[in-house]
This record gives sequence, structure tokens and C-alpha cells, in this order.
Amino acid sequence: MTSNPTPIYASETGEIPENVKTEKVLFEWSAPSRPYKIRSREFYTTILSIAFLLGVILLLLKEFLLIGVIMAFAFLSYVLATYKPEDAKHQITTSGVRTDGKLYVWDQLTNFWLKKQWDQEVIICKTITALPGVILLVIDPAKRAKILKEIGEKIPLVKPTDSFVDKASHWLGNKIPLENA
Repeated sequence: MTSNPTPIYASETGEIPENVKTEKVLFEWSAPSRPYKIRSREFYTTILSIAFLLGVILLLLKEFLLIGVIMAFAFLSYVLATYKPEDAKHQITTSGVRTDGKLYVWDQLTNFWLKKQWDQEVIICKTITALPGVILLVIDPAKRAKILKEIGEKIPLVKPTDSFVDKASHWLGNKIPLENA
């Protein structure tokens, strides 16, 4: 007695019930995964000089752990400046923003704003979770209007005020340039 049982899952029949919400891609583009700028030799020598001087001062103060932290930051700066980022596929969907395969649903995103970093324009989406905190989306200038329209329909365009750390880093960056522009 073999009888065909009624299918339980829609995937068995190939049909999707009408009341099930499916994710639809509204817009997609491909761009570098992070802003990038080709650095000169002057940048690397300045980073190395600053790390060396701080290391000598901290060695005299016997702060060996801080020396390790300074060396780690110098190495991170070198790696991020040396290696060009891979292209990531960004999608704006009915469910949220999908970047490089990871979906951030609209309920997790609070607001977004634009920032010009070097020669690239970046959309920064703030998340309600502590990690990652923000999502960086490098945008294609030719597709800028469409991207802003699609994201702007879901979350507000609100740039937060600069914190003390932001203001201090801008001031320090202006006073101690790592390379000539």
C-alpha cells in the first residue's frame, strides 16, 4: 500500500503560497568593500617613524603592552594601505541591505548618511546592534540617485553630530598629515 502523502512543504510542489513574503532585489551594484587610496612611500615612512618614536618613549616607561598595541596598529595601517580591497556585491532588497552575502534587515538599521572619503562616496548605515555598528557601502557615482532613493524610502537620511573623538581625529589629521595631498 503505497500512497503519495500530501506535500507538506511548498518546495516539494514548487509552489509558494500567496501569504508568504519573499525577498526581492530592488537594486544591486558592485563596488570595493571599503574606501581605498593608493599611498606613497612618504605615508609608510611617517607611520613607521611615529610608531618607532612612541615605541622608544614607551620602552623608557616600561610599557611593553602598549608597545605591542602600537606595533599592531602600525602593522594594521600598513596592511590596509597596501592591499586593495576586493569588490563586494551590494543589494537593496525588500528585506534590507545585503552586502557581500550578509543581510541587514531594515529593522536593524536606524539611519544613514553620506561621506566623501578620498575620491569615493560612501553610504554609512547605522545599525542598532553594537557589532558591526555601521555598514559601509561604497557607491558607484553613476548609480548614486537610485541607491539613495531606494535606501531613503526605508530609513531616514540623518547625519549624527561629530563626537569628541571625531573632532579630535580631524584636528590631529590636519596638524600631523601622514602624507602630502
